[in-house]
Amino acid sequence: MDLLRRSITDVAVLERQVLPLMLKMINSLEAFIALDVPFLRAERSERIDKLRSLLGRSDVTVAEKCRRVFEAFQIENEYGRTIESYTAKLDLEGASYDAAFLRIGRLGLLYKTVGSNQVGYWDNHTASWQPLERTPWVRLINQSLKVARQEIAPELVHVAVNPSKVASQ
Repeated sequence: MDLLRRSITDVAVLERQVLPLMLKMINSLEAFIALDVPFLRAERSERIDKLRSLLGRSDVTVAEKCRRVFEAFQIENEYGRTIESYTAKLDLEGASYDAAFLRIGRLGLLYKTVGSNQVGYWDNHTASWQPLERTPWVRLINQSLKVARQEIAPELVHVAVNPSKVASQ
């Protein structure tokens, strides 16, 4: 019986220690997202906000809170090894455009505006969007977007993740 009582006390202590640890994990995930390539920022920030509100709820078990925090880390981990296409607003030089984005892991983020077919990429060194020449990039980005959307069969994608290195050679 004494062993059971001590175990119950230890569990209560452990639960009190886990919540601050989860809060630190959420804070570090938020900092990582702020420093990362700027894709799906609204969705990723919303996930952080939901986790913060979840920690304050007493009707959710500590185990469920841990599961959700670990799930958020797993989602962020998956971003590093997948290719994805999505549409969003893009602000360039004071103007707003509808754009199709191509994310290649965390290595490359390219865009193509709808209608005008302007293309460019996110430059991590300058932390800004850089334009690309339409030829041959529009064709290559279009093909890569189709692969990412699964509109065509998977194939090798011929898009440089850092086009500035290709342009300077």
